[in-house]
Amino acid sequence: MVTFLDDQEVEEVMTRNRKRLAVLGGVLLVLAGAGVAFAAYLSSGSGTGTTTSSVAVSSTISSNSSGAQLYPGSTSTYTVTINNPNTYPVKVVNIGASASQATAGGCPAATVTSPAVANPTGTIAPNASSNYPLTATMVTDPDNTCQGQSFTMPLTAQLASAAG
Repeated sequence: MVTFLDDQEVEEVMTRNRKRLAVLGGVLLVLAGAGVAFAAYLSSGSGTGTTTSSVAVSSTISSNSSGAQLYPGSTSTYTVTINNPNTYPVKVVNIGASASQATAGGCPAATVTSPAVANPTGTIAPNASSNYPLTATMVTDPDNTCQGQSFTMPLTAQLASAAG
């Protein structure tokens, strides 16, 4: 069944709908105003910050044991100490290979060698030291002048930050 409205009823429905739209529009206007008021308290800014980085200080390597006495073809373990003068922990990445210098007694250079050591274990704390064992090997046919000599082994090490 279909019901038809007369002109007066149509006018009443339209008036009610206009009132509803007016109320809805007012509510939306109030909400929008509140949003603008809230947004008025928000702010942003820009600028810069400054900080500095430290400068790496080179470590030193020193021998703290000479190991067992060497003879032709023998191998001995000696210990070196690597210090970390930095304010952050470091890891020894490697200790380079080395060959002995010529001695004052006439023993030729490279009579004793020490192989490289990659990634020795552990870290060195800031302003601290750690010991590392190294292997020294005497050639199988050293010069006779090498008897009773002390061998100086120049060493290098690469260290990397172990922070974080």
